[in-house]
Amino acid sequence: MVSFSNRAIHLLAFLTLLPSLTLSATSSPLLALAPTLDCLKGVPHRGTPQGKNVTIAGVNTYVAEPPKGHDEGPKKVIFFFSDVFSAVWINNMLIQDYFATQGYHVLGLDYFFGDPIQNHTDFDLVPFDPDFDFDEWIAKSRQQAAAALPSWIDAVRRRYGQNARYHTAGYCFGAKYVMEISTTDQVVAGSFSHPFELTEDHFNQIKKPLLMNCAERDASFPAPNLYRAVDILTSRNASYHTQIYSGTQHGFATRANLSDENAAWAAADAAKSIIRWFDRFSP
Repeated sequence: MVSFSNRAIHLLAFLTLLPSLTLSATSSPLLALAPTLDCLKGVPHRGTPQGKNVTIAGVNTYVAEPPKGHDEGPKKVIFFFSDVFSAVWINNMLIQDYFATQGYHVLGLDYFFGDPIQNHTDFDLVPFDPDFDFDEWIAKSRQQAAAALPSWIDAVRRRYGQNARYHTAGYCFGAKYVMEISTTDQVVAGSFSHPFELTEDHFNQIKKPLLMNCAERDASFPAPNLYRAVDILTSRNASYHTQIYSGTQHGFATRANLSDENAAWAAADAAKSIIRWFDRFSP
């Protein structure tokens, strides 16, 4: 029988090349670094998703709509950019459902096109396929997302209209797309939680208010790098808010062990804080 430690070491072997993986051909220093094993850990949650799956711009999309009577005035929309488990994974669907109860139309595209990380490894870091190459999977997924997002965003904006107020929330893998769309006028505010693969340029170029929900222990976004990001935002007089949740690690906002009181509180508060942040700019 292969021990847990050997399984983790086996998975780590195909993660060792990730520090060389960059977002694009750029010399801008990485602040949120490459993914680590923590990107693959977590606890599936229980619940019944209230939204539905539809196809938008050729991409399977989870759509959670606000209850009747909770959508007065201009529509408020959230582009939901998921972690490596996809927007149509139970934990992420439940988060989107919560955002919808707060009066938002929430849409999360499956930019993994039916091939999320849990197709290849489980929460004990046991790869199903010994030949699985995580580096190649990330690169493939980045290419798919980059190709799908422009037309998908345009289609969502046509669906809800130019008078709607658009926002974006991203986790882990999805943080990059929050930063990219926040350099445009397509959203009024953005938020990310425990990101990876962000450069200094992302923080130098952002134009929209940014909420950063960060873990106390995060090898992908260590404290010195977070402080550097804050320095950049401060020097640009950007609108931002940063929260660091004690006792947490990368993944806490989407994959927390809800039997742990501190982890459960941090996950719930992170979700609530995103709504508070968006409500500030779309009252």
